[in-house]
Formats: sequence, structure tokens, C-alpha cells
Amino acid sequence: MIFGATQNKGIRLNGFTPEVVELGNGYTADDLWVHDENDFYKAQILVRMFDDPNKSGGHYPRQFGVFFQVERACYEDVMTMQIEETIATKGKGDLDKMLRGRETWEIKS
Repeated sequence: MIFGATQNKGIRLNGFTPEVVELGNGYTADDLWVHDENDFYKAQILVRMFDDPNKSGGHYPRQFGVFFQVERACYEDVMTMQIEETIATKGKGDLDKMLRGRETWEIKS
């Protein structure tokens, strides 16, 4: 993560703690944190990254964008899959039979 008016600062992870470093002062772009939005734990670090007024040193830039994402099926896909699975195991349903149920009667005039 590179930032600053002259792009001379960056953020690196020291263990699980983000720290501001100055590029060219013993650090290169290869030493900096490259965020991965699929990594839950790094996303949690990013979300909790803020300035501490009691601490001296560099200030963190304002973070924005996608912190974390996960691929999963949408509601419609899961529902369609459940319907197809039920039809495969129990067969196609009969709406008239279901509405009649077990206790039906006929009225003849």
C-alpha cells in the first residue's frame, strides 16, 4: 500500500501490526503490504487500521474499497438446486393431490 503526496510512504505488516514506512529509507515497494480481499484476517486488520492520537509517527491513509469478499451461491441458485434435488428424489409433485390432502369429501347435489 503506497500513499503520500509524492508516493513516498507505504504500509507494511510487522507481524499482524500495520506500520507506516518511508520508501527509500531502507524499504522498497516489495516490502509493502499488498492487500488480498479474499483473506479474512488481513481484511480485519485493514478495517481496524486507524490513527492513534497518542502515538507519534506516520498517519494512516483513509481506507476505502473492497476489504473482504467471498464467493458463494446466490439465493436463486440454491433454491433451484433444492427444487431439482427434491424432484429427483421424490418425483414431480401433483398440485391437485396436495390440495385435496388426505381428508377430502365431495358434495353431490
